[in-house]
Amino acid sequence: MITDTRPETRPSAGDQSSAIVVARLDAAQLAALPAAQWDLLTRNSLTENPFFDRRQVLASLATVDKGKKVGALSFSVGGALVGLFLFQSRSKIPAPFPVANGLANDYLLNGTPLIDRDHADAVIEKFLDLVRTGGAPAIWAFDDVDLDAAVFQKLRAAVAATGMAWATATPYQRAYLTRLDGGLEEHLTQVLSKNRLKDVRRTMRRLGEAGHIALEHVEDEARLPGRIDDFLTLENAGWKGEMGTSFLSRPADAEFARCSYVAGLAAMDSLLLDGRPIAMKLSIRTQRTAFTPKIAYDETYKKLGPGMALEYMLIEDFYANDTIDAVDAAATAEGHSALNFFNNHKSMATVILGCRSWQVRLLAWLHDGRETLKKKVLEFRARQAERRHAAPKPDVET
Repeated sequence: MITDTRPETRPSAGDQSSAIVVARLDAAQLAALPAAQWDLLTRNSLTENPFFDRRQVLASLATVDKGKKVGALSFSVGGALVGLFLFQSRSKIPAPFPVANGLANDYLLNGTPLIDRDHADAVIEKFLDLVRTGGAPAIWAFDDVDLDAAVFQKLRAAVAATGMAWATATPYQRAYLTRLDGGLEEHLTQVLSKNRLKDVRRTMRRLGEAGHIALEHVEDEARLPGRIDDFLTLENAGWKGEMGTSFLSRPADAEFARCSYVAGLAAMDSLLLDGRPIAMKLSIRTQRTAFTPKIAYDETYKKLGPGMALEYMLIEDFYANDTIDAVDAAATAEGHSALNFFNNHKSMATVILGCRSWQVRLLAWLHDGRETLKKKVLEFRARQAERRHAAPKPDVET
């Protein structure tokens, strides 16, 4: 296990030929990894994944994933951490053989391993060698990953070169925001439809008539905890609270939010009406992309469209500042509201790789089958709800 505690020790690219030391860790050993090294790896990973930031993962293991059997493969060079593959045996997909599934829950929405950009080829080569020779689980599933990300481009090429098996399952498009050369005006005219732009401007006018509106960005240690609590309250007051899916619906989930969305990782953007937040959007980032896993709005102002107004104001702010290069909607299904405002998308899927092609194909088939069944169930429930709504109500005698 890695025990070096030097705060900013990162091997240079010239150390690629150095022997890579691999350790298989349980949850307790994972939590004991040197914090500074984990943080440095996150900031310098080839493909950014803030969901595997140390604070996210450790908060998860202490709350919503407490007691879950979690493992990790750590890769180090010269005592410095250069790779971290987090996995769990538990999965929503039953398989007749052991599978290393990327660590995931309702809030960890990206299974991309952390691999130092200067040691990516060596780490990937070592990882696949372990998979082939029995030093690591023989089949892996990485959920909700960008197929075009550098990590998976390199992994796929290396898998093909070694004759191993590769498959993808449950594909979907995730909204992704980047800057257009023509600036905000080009974005508004090229990305938003005329009707959408008209709706946005009408919404902004109505909100302005209701009171003073402003966009607030909070990420400092003094104010962020208060805004996180405001978000939890706002979310719980809406339909998620009624459905029992808000953070405050379960104590462990609320604790996870308060422990993981902290200064240095998280930020809260709020649409303020006369100083009070009526729409809020949470983001996390470790490099130059902001990932936005949660949004909530005050449903008493639903007719004024506060969620739409916040999305629009954030587009304006994105073009007015260069703090970040992109925004990832961090949604695990299509149909996210950001699709109406973002100019780009990522091709997302579950990546499955392993030694035996029949296992990889079967696991991909099981993933796709579950997704198909899930959609059919949702469609059935929607039809049932429509029928109940359309059914004539019986006369009530007075």
